[in-house]
This record gives sequence, C-alpha cells and structure tokens, in this order.
Amino acid sequence: MPVEGAPCPLTAEFLEAVIQHVAHPIFVKDRAFRFVFFNEAFVALVGRPREAMLGKTDYDIAPREEADFFRLKDIEMFSTGGQVTIDEEPITDASGRRHTLATTKVPLRDASGAVTHVVGIIHDISRLKAAEEALRLANEGLERRVRDRTAALEAAQSKLVRRERLAVLGQLAGGLAHQIRNPLGIIANAAYVLQRHVPKEDEEPSRALSIILAEAWQANRIITDLLDYARVRPPVRRAVSVREIVERALSTQTIPTNVRVTLDIAASPPASVDADQVRDAVENLIRNAVEAMPEGGDLRIGARADGGSLALTIADSGVGIPCDVQETLFEPLVTTKPLGLGLGLTTTRALVENQGGSIGFESTPGRGTRFEVRLPLVGQALEGAQDPAEPTGLAS
Repeated sequence: MPVEGAPCPLTAEFLEAVIQHVAHPIFVKDRAFRFVFFNEAFVALVGRPREAMLGKTDYDIAPREEADFFRLKDIEMFSTGGQVTIDEEPITDASGRRHTLATTKVPLRDASGAVTHVVGIIHDISRLKAAEEALRLANEGLERRVRDRTAALEAAQSKLVRRERLAVLGQLAGGLAHQIRNPLGIIANAAYVLQRHVPKEDEEPSRALSIILAEAWQANRIITDLLDYARVRPPVRRAVSVREIVERALSTQTIPTNVRVTLDIAASPPASVDADQVRDAVENLIRNAVEAMPEGGDLRIGARADGGSLALTIADSGVGIPCDVQETLFEPLVTTKPLGLGLGLTTTRALVENQGGSIGFESTPGRGTRFEVRLPLVGQALEGAQDPAEPTGLAS
C-alpha cells in the first residue's frame, strides 16, 4: 500500500500521464520515421485525430515541402546521434493554418546505447513571430512617417526660405526699379542714337550696339518680372472677350517670321476676369512659347467653354521642358533660361489663380509644350478648380 508522501512509482503509465499533461507538444518517431507516441498538445497543434497519426509519417500529416524538411532533420539526428536544434520551422495544421515552431530533437537509446527513436519537443512560437512581425511593420511605418515628416519639414523650410528671399527681392525691386530703369533707359537711348550714326556696313560697332540694346532689354525684363511678382493686386473683374486679351498680348510681342501663329477662339464666350492681369499672364506664356522655338515652329492659341470655365490653351512645337524641371516649373527662381530669373511662370500662376482660375501644362522634350489656363465664365463660378500643385490630367 503506498505510503502517504512517498514518491510515485515511475511506471510507464505514470510517465505517459505526465507527458500527456505537458503544455508543449512532444512526439516520438522510430527509425522508420513513424510516429509511435505523442501527447495531447501535439494532437491539438496538428489538428488531426490521434488514430490518424499513429504509425504514420510526416508525409501523411504535412505538406510535402514541410515533410521534406522534418525528414532531413530526423536523418541528421539519427546520423549524428546528438541533439538537433531547429530555431524556426513552419508547419501547416489540418485546417490550413500555418504555425512557426522551435523544435529540439534528441535521441532515445536502448540498453546497448543504440539510437532507436527520435524525441521531439516543440515550442509553438507563432505568437512571438507575429508580435515580432507586427513590431517590425510598426517600426518601418514609424521610420517611413519620420522620413516623410522630415522631408515635408525640409520642403517647408526650403519654401519659407525662398519666400523670404522673394520678399526681399520684391522690396528691393520696388525701391530700386526707378534708379535702375533710368540708367537703362539712358543707355538704350544712347545706343539707339549711335546706331543711327554708325554705318551698317561697319559690322563690329553695329554688333556691339545690338548687344548693348539686348542686354538693356534683358535687364529691364528682370526688373519687370520682379515688380510683377511683388505687386499682384486684387483683380478688377469685368466681362471680357478672350480674343481681345490674346490679340492685345500678341501685339506687345515680337513674333519671328519663322513662327506661325494659329488662333482658334472665334466662338469663345466672355470670361469674368481682370483683363490686364490675364493679358500679362498670356504675354508671359506667349513669350515663353516663342523663346522655346529658336528655329521657328507653330504657336497655336485656342479657347473653348468647358463646363463653368473657359479653357485657354497656348501650345508650341518647340524644344519642350526637361523632365527634371517639370515638377518644379511653377516654383519661384526655377528657370531653364541662362539669364532668366525664374519668376515669369510663378507670376503667371499667381495672376491666373487671382481670377479664381488654374493653370496646368503637358510637355514632351523635343516635341513642344501645351499650357492650359482655366478662367471663370461670366455669371458662373469656376467649378472643380484645383490647386495647380495637384495633377488634373495636365501636369502642373
């Protein structure tokens, strides 16, 4: 009769009962790789009835790829006769759910010391791996947000610096415009007088005077761009024909004889805009189009009603805009011209948006550029107008 408090006898039944209550899955395979024993935790892990697994191999209970790996590790243990530790291996249960296991395989020997069985002790680390993956994704997301936020802050800082520089330029332009333009006017007038007195056949002085006049004009253009950018005022709206605006803009430009101008705006309805501001914007676009066609080409200007807005297009067959410039084309101080200040298109956008309109473009290097200006029609709001920084089918 057992004595109270004495150790339990280590019978096979007692040891099996203990193993069956162990929380971690345990199995035993013979040298033919057949399951000869496993506990309840292993049954719960695999999800198959006990009778369907006893005497079976891994190929009867797991996908072939997984079974191949299990068999390889069993062979390793039988070959070395030592413990085999597997830090991470997958297993798919009967319901198709995938688990991640950490398994230790140890040899079971007979009285002579020969290895007769492999004993596997399993730790299901699926939750741990899921937590690690969730942590990894969270860290990646946090790093991505930090990068995005840093980039946004850098962009905002760069934009603020540019605005401060432009504000200073605007103040300087307003204060120095007359002081600079007066000498430029004197230089230009003197050059014109000299041109009248220098014989045309005297090429070198004539060329020098032409350069003086061209540079004076360029300097005056820079001052004008600065003043235009600095003094965009609230619009004075009236009903105006877009043809009138375009014809006035064209009359101020010098169109080379090798540039063909085509107008398609005969039936366009009137727009509700500040005619002078829109004309200034159109002048900038026409001038850019002409300068983009140094060898000549086609300048096409069209207008049509489109919903509640008037779509004015100015297209050229010139050199196009380089791809690396297109994303920042409307940013201040961005230009493809060697002597340009980079305020023309910035001012153009400001003038168009001042009307409640928008501007966008599409350009193919080597094939030309097409700008589209949308303006409100008389008696109608510009519906669906978007910030030019957002794509609208035309790049902007």
